[in-house]
Amino acid sequence: MPAYCLKFSAPLHVDSQGTSFYEAADPFVRSDTLSAAVLSAWAQLDPQGAEERAAEPPFLLSSAFPFFRELRFLPRPVVSKALPLPEDRLDEAKSLKKVRWLDWDLWCRAVLGDLTWTEPANRRDLPGGLAVYAPKAQELPFAGEGFHVWREEERPRIAVERGGGHAADKMLFYFTRIHYQRDGGLYFLARFPDARAQGGFEAALSWLADSGLGADRSNGHGLFTWEPDRAFDLPAPTPEGSGLLLSLANPAPNDTVSGWLDGAAFEVVERGGWVSGSSLRRNPVRMFAEGSSFRRPLEGRVLEVGRHPAGHPVFRDGRGFFVGTGG
Repeated sequence: MPAYCLKFSAPLHVDSQGTSFYEAADPFVRSDTLSAAVLSAWAQLDPQGAEERAAEPPFLLSSAFPFFRELRFLPRPVVSKALPLPEDRLDEAKSLKKVRWLDWDLWCRAVLGDLTWTEPANRRDLPGGLAVYAPKAQELPFAGEGFHVWREEERPRIAVERGGGHAADKMLFYFTRIHYQRDGGLYFLARFPDARAQGGFEAALSWLADSGLGADRSNGHGLFTWEPDRAFDLPAPTPEGSGLLLSLANPAPNDTVSGWLDGAAFEVVERGGWVSGSSLRRNPVRMFAEGSSFRRPLEGRVLEVGRHPAGHPVFRDGRGFFVGTGG
């Protein structure tokens, strides 16, 4: 399936909670944020039909996950977080709890329920909750124990009054930025109904690369270059087979049939934020998080979460990007 690498030439700030709490920044970009950013860029290129595209996007995206050189990290499956460790390994539970991202080799083992991925001899833990298959880590030029795929930086700022442009009293705050390694960044997977939709998407992605992703774009944040990534041999889910979620998903009414949560393992996150270019809040939405698994894949839906002062509706993409797990 198609995939894309984003290499950032400027710091990135994305707040997944939409709380304007600038001290918090995410090292990855969730699917609804990425979808909205691409659709906004597409509307700049082709205003006609922008509302229809937003209501029914001609693409389906995963969230954007970290990568470094040939390493591709995927979210740890939720089902792998309830680990039946033997008594002689219970002291490892704390370190395993911090693992959030698995490279391809470890992820495949975790999805199949192979607990050998948890063994210290088989993995190397890196800052940021990353875990790498140990033999592969030895081949990479990691700069000792202090190596980071990304780093966080806090910059002090002063809030400015809207009226006079003067510094607001006692309004010092910190703005957190994410810096990725030169050979690293984010990547995501995509599905398209046809080549025409893929061409329009890539044109919008180029526009987005030059205008910036995330917050503080007027100050040059979030700029990146993109390139097609290698093809990923991930099985597509079948209607009868179990599926693992690589995006956010808000279930559609036809997803919630009898017993639809039987055997599921999931986490729920709340998505909020502001309507772009206004002081209006978007209606909060709860979604299943990346790494959740279900007996059968959920279709998900696009939700209307508010209206822009200009009068057009504001949408949030809650369609599920699933891959098959083979059982």
